[in-house]
Amino acid sequence: MKRLLLPIILISFAAVCLSIVHIDNVNKLDTQSNELRKKHQKNILDNQVDDSLIIEPSTK
Repeated sequence: MKRLLLPIILISFAAVCLSIVHIDNVNKLDTQSNELRKKHQKNILDNQVDDSLIIEPSTK
């Protein structure tokens, strides 16, 4: 049993460290995604405003 204790502890520690790093990376990606989404929405709104200023001649 003593021979298995150290490898189990090391594997458990590595799994905890990797999960912490993974959660941190997901949070960073979520922040970047939100920033890009806001930027994209702003560009869409700007394009809609620009398009609404264009006066198209009506055809009869």
